Amino acid sequence: MGQEAREVLSINVELRCDRKCENCERFFDCQDERKWRVYRRRRMAQAVKKMGKIKHKITISGGKGGVGKSTVSVVLAAAFAMMGRKVTVLDQDFDGSTIPRMFGIQGKAKLKYGPQGIIPATDTLGLGMQIISMSLVYPDDVVTMFHEMRRGTTEEFLANVDYGERDYLIVDLPPGTSSDACNLLQYIPDLDGTVTVTVPPAVSQLAARKATLLSAKAGSKVLGIIENMSGYICGTCGKEFDFMKRGGGEALAKELGVPFLGRLPLHPEVARACDEGVPFVYKYPENPVSKKIIEIARKLEEEILPRI
Repeated sequence: MGQEAREVLSINVELRCDRKCENCERFFDCQDERKWRVYRRRRMAQAVKKMGKIKHKITISGGKGGVGKSTVSVVLAAAFAMMGRKVTVLDQDFDGSTIPRMFGIQGKAKLKYGPQGIIPATDTLGLGMQIISMSLVYPDDVVTMFHEMRRGTTEEFLANVDYGERDYLIVDLPPGTSSDACNLLQYIPDLDGTVTVTVPPAVSQLAARKATLLSAKAGSKVLGIIENMSGYICGTCGKEFDFMKRGGGEALAKELGVPFLGRLPLHPEVARACDEGVPFVYKYPENPVSKKIIEIARKLEEEILPRI
């Protein structure tokens, strides 16, 4: 193709662009830096300002539902809080919201509105954690939301919340590469990074790989991969067993050249604490899985803190 033809093609592509960057499915592929100026004409600038006093922002991603992504979000947030950090958890999983239940505030707390915007709910453990979730607005209702309402909810949770000064924002993303995940990644361009949660079987890595690559495409650093439900620790004898193939998450991390943060085995106390509405890392700090979570939290902080 000659130079003249390339210029004509470039003009045609330019003419076809309607500058509606917010709704463009090629947002992360677009190399035109003007997209950010266009994007900020809406509420993105307000969101950046509202979150300006949050030092670090981490998204928790998972390729498939049921891999324990929300559980990891809750216990990782609790681990940071136990380390003396001020933490906010944003539940971006609109269809499968479980965060309030795992904090024990489902049906007991609601989001309130104050002079500076939405006031987050707080945990009942005295750790000072903030929780933002659609389940705190509609605890029992089935809410059907389409694309624009989902984007509007994301905008509201990011641009109209009175966060205050926080050390960490932990965002529980929905499974996969849906518009909810893309909306969030668009609205927080200064993310410290993303953690991908997966389970051992190799088939699960197909979806986890896509979720990890989406984060990378959005410019978010991949902080690492966690292999959840990797083995089982007997609650009686303390022995560890492998009843599913292990190593899928570790292999994916090696393939993509990103850190492998560790394996989290199943344990009866983990399930019991989730049902009781208390993060297991807080209720059972001596549990071997809790110790692994604390170790992962420290790894992440070591990776993030040099950016200060």
